[in-house]
Amino acid sequence: MTNTRRKKYPLQLGYSTNVHPGEDMKAVYRSLEEYTIPIRKRVFGSGPCGLELRLGIGSAKDLATRKARLEFRDYLEESGLVLFSVNAYPLSDFHARRVKETVYQPSWGSPQRANWTSKIGRIVDEIAPEGIKVSISTLGGCFRGHGHTPAVLRKLAANYLSTLEVFLDIEAATGRTMVLAVEPEPETTFETAADVISFFEEYLCPLALRKWKKRGTKSRIETDLRRVFTVNIDTCHLSVLFEGQVSNLRQLQKAGLELGKVHVTNAVALRNPYRSPEAFKDLRGMDEPKYFHQFCGADKAGRATWRGTDLDQLPRRLTRGEHPDVAELRSHFHVPLYLKRYRRLYTTRDDTELALREVIKKRTCSHLVFETYTWPILAGGKKRKEKLINGISREYRWLLGCLEKLGVS
Repeated sequence: MTNTRRKKYPLQLGYSTNVHPGEDMKAVYRSLEEYTIPIRKRVFGSGPCGLELRLGIGSAKDLATRKARLEFRDYLEESGLVLFSVNAYPLSDFHARRVKETVYQPSWGSPQRANWTSKIGRIVDEIAPEGIKVSISTLGGCFRGHGHTPAVLRKLAANYLSTLEVFLDIEAATGRTMVLAVEPEPETTFETAADVISFFEEYLCPLALRKWKKRGTKSRIETDLRRVFTVNIDTCHLSVLFEGQVSNLRQLQKAGLELGKVHVTNAVALRNPYRSPEAFKDLRGMDEPKYFHQFCGADKAGRATWRGTDLDQLPRRLTRGEHPDVAELRSHFHVPLYLKRYRRLYTTRDDTELALREVIKKRTCSHLVFETYTWPILAGGKKRKEKLINGISREYRWLLGCLEKLGVS
């Protein structure tokens, strides 16, 4: 581990606009007008608020010209939206009828992922306000089902490194600190903090020391790498795998890896599934055709014993002969932050609050974003727009209330 003095940045707070369609700039402008600006006004009045903008390939193409970038920069400033973070995890249509495994494509095994993420970094450098640190969250490697061998990991490292070098070049040219924040998620290359640490130490750092010799000494190279290669902890993802929020955060800190961002999110949980057939029916009924909702079952000691990539892999009815040691089931289905219960299910809000407390107490991260991208599913039916604005505004207030209790004004 390399100990370096880190510049402290003011806390930035926002919600992720991946909850809205945004496959081109026409859709981005429309969603900001219809949702984000009204939410800002409802929560912050005439004051500004932070923005995590979802940028994919389509919207990035529309921002290819300097004129388009400057127009968008001016629009954000006039609208009171402070761009501090980008969600570049889904690069293709995140609101298609079926997303599922396409959200992982292209993976970091492909130069295409590196090229587009680098382009997005250059675009955002010109749009974000001066002096603002920018985090760009991204897929943690690839879908594990597509390969998890040393050869695959070496390819991932090479493509990550090409983008990280671009971010360092941006910093050298403009003074902007821009970090890549890889996001651990069930069924991807990085599921936990330990996975990221192992990849960094065994693949990424050794490759950087070989490839970046012109950048200076070994210590300088490692310092540069640690500054731009960071982690985006999504609290829902760790909860689903019954991974301790605090222990994962402390593992990263001990290994000298920075938190680029925290996605503050809740999963759904079903306790004592064999005693709760109606609640199990609620969980099984959350299967839907758009997104993956990975699930995990654990025994009384919290050891994961049963996993699946989507809710359709759960049986229609749960009988005691199937996985009898499972004391709790959790699923990667984001539900609003303020909920302790959802239908007859619980949420992992307690886990989320533990992570928040640790991050604020240790001051290990300056970017907090909530990301309930499932709102269009949860708020289906009549008055959907109103439900989204009301629900996201309520999540904002819940999070602001938590921060106030933790001494953040």
